[in-house]
Amino acid sequence: MNVMRRVFRKGTDIGGTGGRVRRSLAGVGVAAAAAGLLAVGAGQANASTAFTVHVTPNNTFGLLLDVSGASTSPGAEVIDWWANGGSNQVWTFYPVGDDVYEIANQNSGQCLTTDGIAGHGVFQWPCAGSVTQIWSTGLTPTSVSAWTISNPWSGLYLDVNGNNPWPGTSLIVWYYNGGANQHFAAL
Repeated sequence: MNVMRRVFRKGTDIGGTGGRVRRSLAGVGVAAAAAGLLAVGAGQANASTAFTVHVTPNNTFGLLLDVSGASTSPGAEVIDWWANGGSNQVWTFYPVGDDVYEIANQNSGQCLTTDGIAGHGVFQWPCAGSVTQIWSTGLTPTSVSAWTISNPWSGLYLDVNGNNPWPGTSLIVWYYNGGANQHFAAL
């Protein structure tokens, strides 16, 4: 959008056309925006293949992925915490490909997000289909085993920081190490 704003800034005349190109490009921009809205709508139409679960790290079985403090603010940290029945511990996996998902928190409606830097915590952020919000996993609601959850863009894996088994530990992204702290089960 910022690129579009720069292109269509008032008084911009592309190639001395008296604004004809600017107006026709604006029409293309409106059409592209409408197509983007249709694409978002198509994702919502695909919601019937989505699934909603509690996610538990394999190294702390019984703790759940949790948006800290049940926050609805963008940027809120994701931790592991005792099961408490809160909707901030419920996650919906929206498919965007084969075993590839946007993972949204039920309480906030925001997506699990990484900045793509190893060792940095994951957080919630408004869902935008960004590469930082796309996760690959074999996890399903009927999984009987634990699975890794990775971000294909960064090549990093969701990880309970330091393999810490205690509640309140930050979830980070880290290099694959095969540890139980990088495997997750659906409940």
